[in-house]
Amino acid sequence: MPTPETVLSDLRDAWGSALDGRLLGLYLHGSLIAGDFAPDRSDLDLLAVLDADPDENLLDVLAGLHADLDRRHPRWAGRIEVEYVSLGAVRDAAQGRAGHDHVIARVSPGESLHPLPATTHRVVTWSTVHDHGRSLLGPPAGDLLPAVDAGLVRSALLDHVRDWPTWVTRMTTPGAQSYAVLTLCRAWQRLRHGRQLSKRRAADRTVAACPRWVGLIVWARDWWYGSGSDTDPGRADEVREFVTELSGAILAAEHAVR
Repeated sequence: MPTPETVLSDLRDAWGSALDGRLLGLYLHGSLIAGDFAPDRSDLDLLAVLDADPDENLLDVLAGLHADLDRRHPRWAGRIEVEYVSLGAVRDAAQGRAGHDHVIARVSPGESLHPLPATTHRVVTWSTVHDHGRSLLGPPAGDLLPAVDAGLVRSALLDHVRDWPTWVTRMTTPGAQSYAVLTLCRAWQRLRHGRQLSKRRAADRTVAACPRWVGLIVWARDWWYGSGSDTDPGRADEVREFVTELSGAILAAEHAVR
């Protein structure tokens, strides 16, 4: 199986050639940067910064690039997550003007390439890339991308927490359920400590703080990092209860502080 670096090198060369003049920067973030990449499980997470919002013509070009990459690296098909955003959209978001004026595009596991509004939900990722992204093309992320105010990032993260009880009802496989548990653990830890942790580290810290949910969090962590299968029994009811309870506790604590 090609290594992550082999795939990233191929992607960088192909994208740099096809998007010459439009691609201002290409940045790696996620588990490969955080240090807990699971070779059989983790995705490659990238942010592509463009000179303008993606349009239909560019979406056609990008769809072809992703299809070609999947053909060259079939064992990585479905494990490449790229978000395409204009520098103008990030700048507007950093000033609190994110909304429906800009469009971004995204491809992720289980989802084909599609456009969506550049809402404030996205500033959580963009701020993480600004702080920790590794440049594959273009200047350092912190030089190209604007810094996002910590209060704006916190507000966006709280919106995520608020939405998770709805999102989790659609998660029927063990993989999706474990992802929900680990992602909410990460959100809580970032809200508490102000920095993004890997899924594993966030789970370990949440275990210590939430003894009632030790069994479920350990299950989610071990399924994710132990090559669990989606044919395994899930824990849908427990996961929904955990997400609802922790989300409510996070939001109640935030309200009490204010």
